[in-house]
Amino acid sequence: MAYSIGLDLGTGATKAVLWDGNKIVKSSSLEIDFIREGECVTIESNSWLEKNLQQIKELASFADAPIAAISMCAASGNTLVADKNGKPLCNIISWLDGRKIEASPAENLHEIIGWPWVKGFPYTHIKTLRKEYPHIFTNGYHVCMNNDLLQYHLCGKWALDHSSATPFYLQDQRSFSYYRPFLHDLALKEEDLSPLVPSCTVVGNLREEMIGGFLTENTKVVAGSFDHPSAARACNIAGEGEMLISCGTSWVGFSPVKERTIRDGYLSDPFMIHEGGLWGLIRSWSKVGLELEEWITEHFGKEKDRYQKFSDEALSGGKAKEKMLSTAASFRERAFPETKFSRIVLCGGPSESPAWRKYIAEVWEAEIETSPYDKYTGAAGAAKMALKGVTK
Repeated sequence: MAYSIGLDLGTGATKAVLWDGNKIVKSSSLEIDFIREGECVTIESNSWLEKNLQQIKELASFADAPIAAISMCAASGNTLVADKNGKPLCNIISWLDGRKIEASPAENLHEIIGWPWVKGFPYTHIKTLRKEYPHIFTNGYHVCMNNDLLQYHLCGKWALDHSSATPFYLQDQRSFSYYRPFLHDLALKEEDLSPLVPSCTVVGNLREEMIGGFLTENTKVVAGSFDHPSAARACNIAGEGEMLISCGTSWVGFSPVKERTIRDGYLSDPFMIHEGGLWGLIRSWSKVGLELEEWITEHFGKEKDRYQKFSDEALSGGKAKEKMLSTAASFRERAFPETKFSRIVLCGGPSESPAWRKYIAEVWEAEIETSPYDKYTGAAGAAKMALKGVTK
C-alpha cells in the first residue's frame, strides 16, 4: 500500500488528507487566522508555517506504512519575502488584500500570463512590500508564495509549479519561464524566485527535521498545482466535454481543452500538458455564494437547517426553485455557454442537495455526478499528484 499526503492550501483553511492510493484514510482542516487592518489582509507567517507542518505530522501518524510522497495545491496568490533559508521576513499578504494597482503592467498581459489582470495578486504585493518594507530586500531574500515556502520547509529546495505560477503573475505561460520585463519592473532577478517546474515533479526528499514515524528520509515532496486543476484530477476530469463545477464563495467551472485558450473572462491553466494531457480553462463567478447565503438567510433564517429547508422547498416549487434555476442559468451564461458537456462533476456545498443537482442537471442538460471527497476534493487531487510524481 502506497500512502501519500495531499494538502489544499485554501483561502480560509488548509484541508489535508492521508491517502492510501484509493481513498482518503484520514482528513483534517486547519482554519487560517487573518490579520485585518483596513484594506490590508495578512497572515502571520511563522504561526501559519508551524501549524501546517504539525498538521502533516499528525496526519502521518494515522498511516501504517511509510508515506511515499507529499504534495499540495493552493489558492495561489498569497505573497511574502523570506531569506534564502526560508525564514519569513514579513507576514503573508493574502490574495484577499484590498490594496491594488489599477492598471496592468502590459496591454497583452492576459496573453502573457494566462490570466486577466485581477488586482495583480503577488505583482501588487511585491510593489507594496518594496514601498513599505524596503529593508527586507537588501540581503539574500527570496520572493515566494505560501505554497513554495511550505514546500521548501518540507524538503529544503525551492520550486514553483507552472500551474500555481500562473496567479503569481510573473510567469510567461507561453514559454514557462519568468517574464523579464515584469521582473525588471519589480527589480527582481530569477535567482530571487523559485525555479519553475511542471506539476508532479519530484522536488526533493523530506528534510531531517520532518522525519519521524512513517515520514522517512525516502518521503518525496512533489510539485502540485492551483486548486481547481487539483480538484479536477481528484474527480478524473481529464477530457474535452467534461467539466468540474466547484460551488463555494465563488462558483468555478473547470474544463479541459486541447489548445491553450486566451478568452475574455476565462483563466488558462497548464493542467496536464506536461504529462501528455490537456490544458484547463477556468471560469469563475465571484461572490455568488455570499449572495446566495444572504437570500437563504432572508427566507429561511440563520439556523443550521436553513439549507435543508431551501432544498426541500425547491423540490416542491416556488421561490426556492426559481432561485436555484436562475442561479444555475446565470452560471451557464457565464461559463462555457456554447458547450454541450458529456460529464459534469459537482463539488462543494450544493453537491449535497438533491434539488441543486436536479436543477443544475436540467439547466446544463447533462447527468450530474458529485465528488466523493466533498470539501477535501482539492486535497485528494494533491495526494494523487504526490503518488504520480513518485511512480511516473
